Amino acid sequence: MTTASRRRGLAALTLAIVVVMAIASCGGDDVEPTAVARLPVADTPASTSPVELQIALASTDISVGRNRIAFGLIDRQTGAVRDALVVVSTFFLTDDGPQGPKETVDAVFRKWPVGQSGVFTVEVNFDRPGTWGLGVGVTGADGRPGTGSAGLDVREIGATPPLDSPAPRSNSKTIADVEDFDQITTDVDPDPDLYALTIAEAIDSGLPSLVVFATPAYCTTSTCGPQLGVVKDIKKTYGDSANFVHVEVWDNPHEIDGDLSRGKLSPTLAEWGLVTEPWTFVLDRNGLVAAKFEGFATTEELEEAMVAVLR
Repeated sequence: MTTASRRRGLAALTLAIVVVMAIASCGGDDVEPTAVARLPVADTPASTSPVELQIALASTDISVGRNRIAFGLIDRQTGAVRDALVVVSTFFLTDDGPQGPKETVDAVFRKWPVGQSGVFTVEVNFDRPGTWGLGVGVTGADGRPGTGSAGLDVREIGATPPLDSPAPRSNSKTIADVEDFDQITTDVDPDPDLYALTIAEAIDSGLPSLVVFATPAYCTTSTCGPQLGVVKDIKKTYGDSANFVHVEVWDNPHEIDGDLSRGKLSPTLAEWGLVTEPWTFVLDRNGLVAAKFEGFATTEELEEAMVAVLR
């Protein structure tokens, strides 16, 4: 058995002794991380007793269907968890207890381009709205096991455009609408191609499109600039076969001058239901949403989505 197989087996065993309990208050903003109850471990050596980890969810728009869930893991003693095998199971939570696991999948660590930070991501499907739980089993590089759990409020319909639905036909600003690039983006090195088409024009072209919403100069997570950099790099490969559109979060970036109280949000954000940034959407040739990413998405993730719509 390979080292990876042994680690995966240990993570699965760790996860097997995690029971996600029902959340007392359900729905909306009242959802709190679930409690964790373990089977008796009195005979387990202390060195192998699972460490309880905190899950920091980085996904805010979760709905019925397929979802990319991003989260951080925090060990209260050693800090952020990065180099680890992470197995995630989903449970539907009811008054009578958890139903499941519904799915059990391996998570992937996605390193952010800023420092040593990053998040784990999983692709999971929720078949009904309500309160769900994530149960996480972790095996560190040193073989140390850990567990964690968190509650999720899954809505029938999310705020952002659902997968496989028509993307909003937004008449987003282009360079033709302004006198200079500083009136349309906070990117200090703008690529003119990203501001040549409105979203509606990109959809009407009959080509797949990638649309990124980001504010490089004022990003709260410092990932907007790097995200735009990833998009520019991908455009070098797929620019002849697809459209690439950047929508600046702020409608008047040239008037802000470091004071966000002067800023006016782009009306395109409301059309797409966005309240966080960055967001990246990949649209197919028919203008349907094929993939969407909240927060920073790596080159690998975006390329995989682009290849799928270019087939």
